[in-house]
Amino acid sequence: MNEKIPNMQSSSYRWIVLLLFMIVALLSQVLWLTFAPISSEIAELFHVTTFDISFLSLVWPIVFVITAIPVGIYIDKKGFKRSVSVGAVFIAVFSVIRIFSTTNGYNFTLLLLSQICAAVSQPFIFGSITKLAVSWFSEKEQGLATGLGTIGLFLGMMLALVLTPFLYITYGITNMLVILAIISCVGAFLFLIFAREGKVVDSKEASSAFTIKDIWTLSKKRDFIILEYGFFVCVGGFTAILTWLEVMLNSLHGIGIDQAGIAGGLMILGGIIGSIIIPALSDKLKKIKVFVLVDLAIGTIAFYFIGIFKEFLLVAVICYIVGFFLMSALPLVLQISNRITGLGMEGRASSLLWFFSQVGSILLIAIIEPVQLIWGSYFSSIIVIVILWALAFLLFTIIREVKVV
Repeated sequence: MNEKIPNMQSSSYRWIVLLLFMIVALLSQVLWLTFAPISSEIAELFHVTTFDISFLSLVWPIVFVITAIPVGIYIDKKGFKRSVSVGAVFIAVFSVIRIFSTTNGYNFTLLLLSQICAAVSQPFIFGSITKLAVSWFSEKEQGLATGLGTIGLFLGMMLALVLTPFLYITYGITNMLVILAIISCVGAFLFLIFAREGKVVDSKEASSAFTIKDIWTLSKKRDFIILEYGFFVCVGGFTAILTWLEVMLNSLHGIGIDQAGIAGGLMILGGIIGSIIIPALSDKLKKIKVFVLVDLAIGTIAFYFIGIFKEFLLVAVICYIVGFFLMSALPLVLQISNRITGLGMEGRASSLLWFFSQVGSILLIAIIEPVQLIWGSYFSSIIVIVILWALAFLLFTIIREVKVV
């Protein structure tokens, strides 16, 4: 059967393909953070420490860092449909295997191995966001399409933080994993059956760009280096904030775990809404750089005030503002990367950016506590991230303006 749909950039089927992608992206995030909100309970069941349980989530960015560049090459060579299909299969298969870690006693080794293998899905999915936008949407819609694609990631994070505790308390660990496996298999099946490949980059263009040398050349471009730094500190910093938010708010303001969870959810919700509104405005006004600068400026200033305001209501509002502006810059920066690299390099470009975001996540998560121990307050950790984000803002001022047709 021919999977190419003519005139795909004017076909309403592009929205179905985008929705199917969002479902797979959402599921990858749910599997990643399944155990994060119930780490103490899982540690007790498996007779391990909470530090051991943290590895169930930490292995995902580690696997991403190892696989991002070769997967990016694969995406540009094989296309959006096949690449995301690989990720969907990994999600489905290893969501099922996770169940067996709880059926005959509690086998932490099997659970960890399942998480490591499921983590292989993430670079195939993350790296395909811009490939989807370029192959299925016209330039005037690519910002919106990329924003909607990233929303699947945010929704998955939110669902994992909210849904997992409910399922665990209501049904227990085994039934929770069964439910998540069923949902994962259904989502993967829908994508495999109904998703289609979009516009194919000219084979001559694609074949001329499949060397590590070209990736190295890409990383030597000034503007692209700035994008790499932006992903490193902004996306990595956002992940670090979500990881430490409950501890930070409790230490600085005496905010409890329930309210901290609400604040974190509002931050993600802000990111979801911002990723719809800001890229849509960018597409309408045919401006990208100015919106990225506004996002970085407001997001950075707002994050500083998380360490200042002590009332929960104010903290919650500030968390929403940080998410709205900071994460709405993400699809815009991915769109800029498309313009810098050109056709045939979208997969590798986005994979490189996500690579730096995952390295940033690992390192910035790791430095939050040492900075607090050295200077005696988590406010010092906030200041470090604010400085890194402020530097990103200054660097983005010298990026050449991107023209949107």
